[in-house]
Amino acid sequence: MANEFSSSNFQVPLQPVTKLFREVMDQNAEYAQEISSKLDVNETDFDAMGHLMSHGPMTAGELAKAVGISPGAATVMIDRLVAVGHARREPNPNDRRGVIISPNPKSVAKAWKLLNPLIEASEKSLAAMTPTQRTAVETYLKAMLSAYTGPDKR
Repeated sequence: MANEFSSSNFQVPLQPVTKLFREVMDQNAEYAQEISSKLDVNETDFDAMGHLMSHGPMTAGELAKAVGISPGAATVMIDRLVAVGHARREPNPNDRRGVIISPNPKSVAKAWKLLNPLIEASEKSLAAMTPTQRTAVETYLKAMLSAYTGPDKR
């Protein structure tokens, strides 16, 4: 199978941690789809909700950039989020002609309720580690994040 993730596809043998990281990424994608479905949004809308939850209200342009879509596509996405009650448009206090997109507190609470078991499992696992082990995990994850974002983006 062409899409199979196996060490035979690579020039060097894969470490067990690399294989586990790949499994975590796959499970994360499935988990995100499951939560998106429970919130009645598609993956792009769920991503936008995540940015609003993490960073608070933002302009449509800022949200478009954060999600990686065009301003026109962002307008349609925001329309969907507003229609299902996950976000609202409010006057922009810094630009009387513009609006900011704010997350609906009830939607934020629902999303956190769905995400909380994973966050709690992560914190419990980390709490059981020694400081040296936590530092090793952090170092590895920072290196992986850097591989995704490139040295110019961190």
